[in-house]
Amino acid sequence: MKVLFVFGGLPHYFNKVLNKINANPNIEVCVIAPSSKGATIGSGVHQTDEGIEFKVLRLEEYKTWYGKPFFKGFHQAVINEKPDIIVTGWPYFIAFVFMPLLTIKLKSSGVKLYGREIPFTVPYFNESLKDFSDRCVDSQKTEKMFSNVWLFRFHKYLRKCLYTFVFDYALTYTEKGIDILSSYGLSKSKITVTYNSPDTENLARSIELVKSKYPDLKSNPHRLIHVGRLVKWKNVDLLIRAIYVLKDKYPDLELAILGNGEEEASLKKLSADMQLDDHVKFLGAIYEGEAQSVEFLKSSVYVLAGMGGLSINEAMAHSLPIICSVADGTEKHLVFEGENGFYFKDADLESLCLAIEKMFNADREKLGQKSLSIIENSINIENVSKRFLDAFLIQK
Repeated sequence: MKVLFVFGGLPHYFNKVLNKINANPNIEVCVIAPSSKGATIGSGVHQTDEGIEFKVLRLEEYKTWYGKPFFKGFHQAVINEKPDIIVTGWPYFIAFVFMPLLTIKLKSSGVKLYGREIPFTVPYFNESLKDFSDRCVDSQKTEKMFSNVWLFRFHKYLRKCLYTFVFDYALTYTEKGIDILSSYGLSKSKITVTYNSPDTENLARSIELVKSKYPDLKSNPHRLIHVGRLVKWKNVDLLIRAIYVLKDKYPDLELAILGNGEEEASLKKLSADMQLDDHVKFLGAIYEGEAQSVEFLKSSVYVLAGMGGLSINEAMAHSLPIICSVADGTEKHLVFEGENGFYFKDADLESLCLAIEKMFNADREKLGQKSLSIIENSINIENVSKRFLDAFLIQK
């Protein structure tokens, strides 16, 4: 069976999942990605072709008549590759509504169409703009569909067409996504929760290697770590402000920031203006490997102040307890209040400071061991790839 994924880029973390899927003798993975920087890939997302074990087709991306990107030569690529399944996400999958002849040709040739969604960006079909806005974090509200109620409804009816008439199956990485996507007409039995995971097997190897290389490596009990792109919706500025509030009470308080991005200069200025050079360290884009493991193992708490997801998994694989608020929905399957972490109110400085102090007074070793147990037994690359495989092989 051949599965063709359609992506706006090749983020390093998902390449590992695709390698794992492709290693199954019953599945061949192929990916269509832009020949140059994709219009939909996020700012600062680390992309790489290194270590890829599946076929990649680089097609030119273009702006369609309905204003969203798609790929030149897409149909010919499908004819050449003869996939059994095509997996697409927003905005590429709306081509199946606006290009009905393409959809008819695909369906008539027996290709199964799978939608893959980020559920926290999708309203329920019967949800009002106000209700959706009330449950969203501020960073989501920059999206165009929030600009007026008619555009919001248009987005919903597009999905209604897709999930009622086009998609044969859907993939989502949170359990809540089943209720959201099924509200558009697709049976719940045709929606699989895949969850989300970095390469936890490689992380385990990296951790063991670092521990053997640096047997005297110790963690600072008051060292916080943040990993991720330096963009507004990560709320790293909130975390820096929390350090300023707490530094006098905890003189050895330290924040290690791993990542780069468009907000880097302003965040460094904020830290300098608050005279936090001794407490806040910008370590650059360290997104994987031994260097990242060293920084995790030198820390005692992982804090995600804004949106994100996979960095939580990575920190938990390093036996760290977690502090977060609203991430990307996956946190609900990873972080359990009082068991392996604490939640704080979104974008609330006082609530974040209280959560940090609560963590400093907790049994962090016990909480960190619970984090590791969740990764080892529940949400890891083996289980995530198996869920993808189960969703594909059901078609055989």
